[in-house]
Amino acid sequence: MDKPNNGDLTASRWPLQIRAAAINLSLAVLTIAVFLGVVEIGLRLTDFSYVLYPEDIEFGMPDPKLLKIGFLPDDDLFWVTPDYPTKLERLRVERPNLVLMGDSCTQLGHYDTELAELFVTHAARGPLSYGNVGVAGWSSYQGRRQLERDVLGLAPEVVTIYYGWNDHWIGFGIEDKNVARVRRMFSTRWSGLRLAQLATKSAVAMGARNTAYPNRVSLNDFESNLRTMVDQAKAHQIHPMLVTAATSHTVGQEPEELALRWLRDLSELVPLHQSYVAAVRRVARQENVSLCDAADRFAELPRPDLEQAFMADGIHLTAEGDRRLAATLYECLERDGLLDRLAEDPAG
Repeated sequence: MDKPNNGDLTASRWPLQIRAAAINLSLAVLTIAVFLGVVEIGLRLTDFSYVLYPEDIEFGMPDPKLLKIGFLPDDDLFWVTPDYPTKLERLRVERPNLVLMGDSCTQLGHYDTELAELFVTHAARGPLSYGNVGVAGWSSYQGRRQLERDVLGLAPEVVTIYYGWNDHWIGFGIEDKNVARVRRMFSTRWSGLRLAQLATKSAVAMGARNTAYPNRVSLNDFESNLRTMVDQAKAHQIHPMLVTAATSHTVGQEPEELALRWLRDLSELVPLHQSYVAAVRRVARQENVSLCDAADRFAELPRPDLEQAFMADGIHLTAEGDRRLAATLYECLERDGLLDRLAEDPAG
């Protein structure tokens, strides 16, 4: 009898080995999937949540107003308002002459509508074509990314750049530019998964382990962001106007509520904010661009008038403050000869 060929036996075993390996791999994948599913369910049952965007906005302290805005996550901008995509589509059609960029002072304020009224009544012109693209909680880092991605394509005649509060608050324990790196690791398509949120929190914790809660945007980076926005606007034949962030804060009377989450020490508030205001002025001077120094204009007001212009947090404007800021912006636009540019037909 002929002896079996070892090569034939080995060859005949290959399908069995492949099948066994496939079964083992499938079981391993299934085991991992079940494990991750159990962890996901466990995290949800314990109400674990960690998102890199505010779930609500509180302002007007110490008598706070709470807005459940329901932000949407955004890979580039961290978060946007629910109506942001549709607003952007509308502005792409309208092609506004003026775009107002900023944080909650711009989004939640009404100085834009007050400015539009001044444009009609004082300039004796038709309606002002403008778009308010401010988003609460944003820093100049997000503003720079917004300008690059969303605003330059609108090709406005003038863009106002109004940041300086959120930049010097402490944020997630790492700077905004590092938050951006974390966001690139975990796309918004996975942001609803608690496992992805846990991984995000771990990544942020690792990035923050050697820091003592830095400002969201350092003073140097704040200047750099402003310079970049100015340069990009100029390169696209858009006239940039920097706006300083006015306040009613005074040394020794700082709102204590601001120290709970946003500051390392309450005594830092006034000098810290003034350093960022000075940076706006410095960039405007060195880059030779328009500056609307609202901080200086409001600081000239008598104390009773100044207090009436701000909510109790010393940051957000009241209706009276919105009217004053609109008047200040109008004067700045008139001073720099920009009213005629804003009066041009955007469709033409």
